[in-house]
Amino acid sequence: MATPDNAPLPHKGSLPLETAAAAGFVLTLIVGLYLGQGIFVPLVLAVLLAFALSPVVAGLRRVGLPNVVATLVAVLGAGVVLALVGYLVVTQLLKLAGDLPQYQSTIAAKIRSFQMTAGSEDVFERLAQAAERLGEQTGLSGNKPGTEGNPLPVTIANVPPSPLASVQGLLGSLLGPLATGAIVTVLVIFLLLEREDLRDRFLRLVSRGDLRTSTKVLNESAQRVSRYLLVQFLVNAGYGVVFGAGLVLLGVPNAVLWGLFATLFRYIPFVGTLIAVTIPLTLAFAVDPGWTMLAGVILLYLVVELTTTNAIEPRLYGSSTGLSALAVLVAAIFWATLWGPIGLLLATPLTVCLVVIGRYVPNLAFLEILLGSEPVLTGEQRFYQRLLARNTEEAIDMASSEVAETDLPQFIDSIALPALRLAEADLQLDGSDMGPRRAIVETLSDVMDELAPSETMQSELPGAGKVLVIGGRTELDAAAAEMLGALLKQAGVEVSQLPPMSARREGLGQIDLSGVNAVCLCYLGSSPKSFVRYAARRLKGRSAETAILACLFNVASSDADFMPADLGVDAIARSMKGALAQALTLLGGADGAGSEAEPPSGVGQLEALRRLQRDTRYGGWLDDFLARVAATFEVPLATASIIERADSSAEEPPPPANLDASSLYEQVGKQGSPLVIEDVAAHEHFSENPFLLENGIRFYAGVPLLPESGQPVGTLSIFDVAPRQFSAAQTESLQALAVELMSRVQTSAPAER
Repeated sequence: MATPDNAPLPHKGSLPLETAAAAGFVLTLIVGLYLGQGIFVPLVLAVLLAFALSPVVAGLRRVGLPNVVATLVAVLGAGVVLALVGYLVVTQLLKLAGDLPQYQSTIAAKIRSFQMTAGSEDVFERLAQAAERLGEQTGLSGNKPGTEGNPLPVTIANVPPSPLASVQGLLGSLLGPLATGAIVTVLVIFLLLEREDLRDRFLRLVSRGDLRTSTKVLNESAQRVSRYLLVQFLVNAGYGVVFGAGLVLLGVPNAVLWGLFATLFRYIPFVGTLIAVTIPLTLAFAVDPGWTMLAGVILLYLVVELTTTNAIEPRLYGSSTGLSALAVLVAAIFWATLWGPIGLLLATPLTVCLVVIGRYVPNLAFLEILLGSEPVLTGEQRFYQRLLARNTEEAIDMASSEVAETDLPQFIDSIALPALRLAEADLQLDGSDMGPRRAIVETLSDVMDELAPSETMQSELPGAGKVLVIGGRTELDAAAAEMLGALLKQAGVEVSQLPPMSARREGLGQIDLSGVNAVCLCYLGSSPKSFVRYAARRLKGRSAETAILACLFNVASSDADFMPADLGVDAIARSMKGALAQALTLLGGADGAGSEAEPPSGVGQLEALRRLQRDTRYGGWLDDFLARVAATFEVPLATASIIERADSSAEEPPPPANLDASSLYEQVGKQGSPLVIEDVAAHEHFSENPFLLENGIRFYAGVPLLPESGQPVGTLSIFDVAPRQFSAAQTESLQALAVELMSRVQTSAPAER
């Protein structure tokens, strides 16, 4: 069964894991992570620090240091930086504590002012008195064993702890963090020293012979985590700069230090900035006799924090890591629940690794779907869902956005028609439920009314002819016919549309063909051959001069079973653009049933070029010309190709860009403008092109071959095995050679024997 070239992937199937097995696996994993946090936390911290220090070690090795020396220098350097920062923070805190007596009078004045505002008595004292009076009234404070006449002796003892107990308490509180820090440091050193060997062992353990996929997972994880650490550093540094600059403007002492403090504490998610802002708030309260500085610090903190947290971080972290903004927040909650504050620090890197694993391991694909930032539905799937849900507003919004970026025919070919193909696939599986089909047709009709309202249609062109558009079998075919009719009306053609019933046996004999120049039969089924042949034979029997266009929107262009001569029609189209072009061609008087009509422009030159490529009677001047082109640009190869249209519409969308060399030629010819790829390996779309990779091609430039009418008929291309720069002047030279080639094709083609 033929499928369209751009048909969507199958959208039905079972989940990769059974529900019970998946739930058991996830539950076991969570319990293991929680119980094993004493082991996993130092290990994950060490891996994260190794990621951060790997570029430093690599740089030191490039300057000639041995691996051991480079690793020790990087670790010691990081330790010295952390120690200096800690020393600076501690000394400044001690200085602040020493300066506080200078601000004693200001603090006392503010407290007195607060007390005066609250009343002459202490607020808390008055509350306590009120509570005592309430207790007396309710009888809760009556005389008990300790009465006024027989008071109980009370002794308050405040025995200071012994020096040994104080030392033990201090060491007990510091021993855990110090031990964790020592373990992490040792692990970081060994991870950096043995990173190549550990990488090889990890690949051997998880690859199961598939080194390609495992290497992709490892490289992408490392790239995303490194990018996350870089973005996190830039965001935190920017936060500290803005916060410190604001404190300078407000007059807070040591403002630069508090900006650095904010930068460092922002590495502790959610609570770090609250700790960092405490000292500037205390200073503002102590230094300024009024309340302006304190209010300014609070306002500065709120503006910077809310802007960074809600507007900057979710977007930057999501784009740099491949995580959605919601996934970042959910991951922080999840890992903090498992591992506490350390979990907050490790949440994003760990979740990034899970998303990458989900991308390459089919059974864990749900991880990327739930946590990733990439769209999980294609454009046609999203549009199809909106149609099914009768969500007219969102469907119109989607369609309007696509039309604004491209045009209406492109939207129909890339989004609307594929959505109807999905509906047709569902119809083949279950045709008994009419509700969804009716919803699709009615919602799509509303969308088309919004995109192509009747008041915006061009006036009918004089002598343009009349076109009859018929949906072949179902209401989905009628929806496709409605879209084609809207495009024809926009082109100024008089259009009449008939329902699918008209294409049935009892309806074909009643169609009024008087004044009709062309009939368009629209089908979304994948096997419409018998229906098309029957309808075409009946229509031709009634009016032989009426041209018939078969619009087979769900049949591959390479399917040899669907040729115009076999179907008894004048032309075939497999896309909406192709149908529009073919209908206009048929109205223009093109004849020659049995093939899809070529564009009315450049046909003679196209045929001459086709003969030139296959005929040796031209004396080989084409080879000489291409050799001159290659020599002009100092490349090893130049080619002249043609856009074959014998089996596809002139406006058929080009094939995907990773098929073969023809995809390059098709793209150049169809877009009608030059295509230059200076480095294939770095190109977004062609870096995985098998033709280019297998032939060692690193550079490509192509320009369309244009006849006088301007319709592209081929491509003049040059290739090179190494990347190279290609200027605008060189592009113009290549275009000039294309013009020369078309001129020689037109003037030197020999007569047919």
